[in-house]
Amino acid sequence: MPIETVKAESAEIKKNIRIVKKMTGGMGFDENMGKVNWRIVRLISGFGYKFMPKVKGVRFEKHRSDRSGYEVAVPPQVTGGNIITYIHGGGFVSGSAASSRGYTSMLAAGSGCRVVAADYALAPEKPFPHGFNDCCEVLDEVTREYPGARVALVGESAGANLCAALALWARNEGRGELISSVTLHSPFLDFTGKLDRSAYPTEDFTVKPGCLPVLKEIYAAGSDPADPYISPYYGDYSGFPPTFITCDSRETLYADALWLYEKLESVGTEVMMIRGEGMFHAFAATGTQAPETKRILTENIGSIKNHF
Repeated sequence: MPIETVKAESAEIKKNIRIVKKMTGGMGFDENMGKVNWRIVRLISGFGYKFMPKVKGVRFEKHRSDRSGYEVAVPPQVTGGNIITYIHGGGFVSGSAASSRGYTSMLAAGSGCRVVAADYALAPEKPFPHGFNDCCEVLDEVTREYPGARVALVGESAGANLCAALALWARNEGRGELISSVTLHSPFLDFTGKLDRSAYPTEDFTVKPGCLPVLKEIYAAGSDPADPYISPYYGDYSGFPPTFITCDSRETLYADALWLYEKLESVGTEVMMIRGEGMFHAFAATGTQAPETKRILTENIGSIKNHF
């Protein structure tokens, strides 16, 4: 299917761009991110996210598994037994299920499905494989708690990396049929530098190219960066689930999204991609905050439900 382009034209999306610039200005996703006290950043950003708008009527249930935690966004009316599992972004160093309630409430209300949001261990305190193992544990919990359910994976940025890795892991473990679809917003796929991101012009005020070598040290932290569960670029994509990809054409990770789209097409996997112009990193995860992203959310939910 051809790549669809969506331009930033509405007043709402332009307002969102200004807000995101302000919110991410001090986050340090650049060459200096290794010097940031991420514990403090998490506290500050976590407080701010409490005031993000959420869909009325969606309730949130906290759960704790043996190794990790997760939160379930429950819509006012549950219309099916299948599950959306959401993995938040934040550069592997920040974010949480609670900080993602705005988006998970939109997914839950729009789909009528429970949305299980993983709370996974964060670097630099707990680098790979801690966070990845936590996501595997959450997927195991979902299968135990909701037997017979199929699972749609949704994630952005670092969360998209973990979703891709999780889908590869499920297939490798003989559980590929469990995953019905994968939705990836601005996926980060390669820690090794083999994927040439310099081939495309970059204007990214959120994830700057200089952060990538530092992030490898923080997250991979001595593990082989070519491990497919760290860099899904190295994965075997035969039998990968139907996939929906979004990204902006001038963000740092555009090359990652485009590579995956072309890879999935080459192996015969059903794949859709929406490329933003004039947006920002992981713009689609803002949901109903602008006509452009509201439309993408609707298409994402339609794709998820069709593949259930």
